Amino acid sequence: MLYDRPYMQSNQNLRSRNLVLGIIVFNVLMYAIQLAAGDGYFKTFALSANGSGGPHIWSFITYAFLHEASGIGHIAFNMLGIFFLGRGLLPDLGEKRFLQLYLGASLGGGILWYIFSFIQGTGVVFGASGAVFGMLACFGLIYAEEDVNFLMVLRIKGKLLLYVPLGVSVFSLIFFELLNNYGTAHSAHLGGMLGGYAFYKLIYQRNPGYGKGATLQMPEWLKPKPAKKPKAKAFPYKINIKPRKDLKAEVDRILDKINSKGFGTLTPKEKQILDEAGDLLKNR
Repeated sequence: MLYDRPYMQSNQNLRSRNLVLGIIVFNVLMYAIQLAAGDGYFKTFALSANGSGGPHIWSFITYAFLHEASGIGHIAFNMLGIFFLGRGLLPDLGEKRFLQLYLGASLGGGILWYIFSFIQGTGVVFGASGAVFGMLACFGLIYAEEDVNFLMVLRIKGKLLLYVPLGVSVFSLIFFELLNNYGTAHSAHLGGMLGGYAFYKLIYQRNPGYGKGATLQMPEWLKPKPAKKPKAKAFPYKINIKPRKDLKAEVDRILDKINSKGFGTLTPKEKQILDEAGDLLKNR
């Protein structure tokens, strides 16, 4: 994977990984408060459709930081998903856009569950599963054709991490949640995936590398065509003098850019510089 390349192992990349750990710690802290504070805290922040809690406006986000109180399996599964998927997505998205994906998928899961709650008659939803499924969808779209070591056992294409959960979510929504009123909120899973898809289409693809979140750009056919610049005079020779100190400074600048704006911002020249730096590290 991208984050295992030598030139990605830096203080900036470690700081990005710390963001994932920070989200996990925050979830665990909210879980501890939930256990200590009891039913009143749960009703205030869970997303409900029958009066046992919300819907407060904040409930469409805060529900994702509550988990099943009767055991740690629910929160443990979700935190593992956040850890592995976050570690894979952060190098390409950057910190800001990763947070937007996480919160956007949580919001999508809450909204779709709330819509279906009037059909299924269930009362309350909670948990970070919508965010995890949104990250799965985004990961499967970005790395669709790349090989992924799944659970360190299976080697699969990234797109399977989109298609399989999507199929399971749709099937389970129809046959378990709607027809049999089974307890798991599959509509929240599906809503999270729709949130991840919306992030990929409206933010990741339209703003590659800018990291400015939901700033939507005009379609290409509506944008005015830029004036043609005169071609620079080409010379039959090229001088390329790059001392080691200058190369290190340039690599640090590029890593800062990846950390703040995402890997997709890099120009072909900057990617070539990183490859050269990686070769130097291998030959030392």
